[in-house]
Amino acid sequence: MTATEDELREEISWLREELEICRQLVAQVLDAEDSARRRIAQLIHDDALQSLLAANQELMEAAPGRVQVQRAQQVVEGTIGRLREAMMALHPVTLEQGGFETALGAVARQAARQGGFDIEIELDPDALDVADALLLAIARELLTNVARHAKAEEVRVVLKRDGDALELEITDDGRGFEEGRREEALSQGHIGLASVHERVRSVNGDFVVESSPAGTRTHARLPLADVVAAS
Repeated sequence: MTATEDELREEISWLREELEICRQLVAQVLDAEDSARRRIAQLIHDDALQSLLAANQELMEAAPGRVQVQRAQQVVEGTIGRLREAMMALHPVTLEQGGFETALGAVARQAARQGGFDIEIELDPDALDVADALLLAIARELLTNVARHAKAEEVRVVLKRDGDALELEITDDGRGFEEGRREEALSQGHIGLASVHERVRSVNGDFVVESSPAGTRTHARLPLADVVAAS
C-alpha cells in the first residue's frame, strides 16, 4: 500500500471522527435548547403573564368606561394574547394537550408575525399522531429560519403521508440564499438547518434544501418504521 493511500485512509478516519463530534455537539445543543424553551415558557407563565393579568384586572376595576383605560386595556389584553401564543409555541405541553394541529398553528402564527408573511398549512390526517414531537421541532426550526432570513410574503407548510414515510415540506417566496451560505452560517455558530438535518438523520430520513432568488423549499422525509422504532 502506498504512502498516499495510507494518508487518504487517515484523512477519511479523521473526517469521520470530526463529523461524529459535530453530531454530538448538535445533539447537546438541541437538548439544551429544549430545556431552555421549557424554562422560558414557565417564566412567561409564572411571571410576565400573571403580572399582566393582575394589571388588566386592576384597570377594569379602576375606572370602567373611561376611554384612556379602555385603550390601556386593549394594549394589555393584546400583550397577554401574544404572550400566551408565545408560550404555546414554546412549550411541549401544547402538543400533549392540544394536539399537533394546535401546536403547529401556534408556532406558525408566531413565525408569521415575526416574519411578516401569510402562512398556509395543509395537514394529512394520516400523517398525524406518529411523529408529532419530531415534526413540530423540525417545523419550528424551519419556520423560525424563514421568519428571520427569508423576507417572504407567502409561506406554505404541507405534511403528508406517502406510503411508508412522512413528508414535511415548507416553501416560501423569499429571497433565498446563495450557495455556500449554509456552511458559512454553520461556521459562525448558526445551527438551524444543521439541527434539522441531525433530527432527520436520527431516524434515517432525508432532508433536502432547494433555494433560489425566487424562494426556498425544504423537504424532510421520515421513514415510518424508523420513526416508530425511535419513539
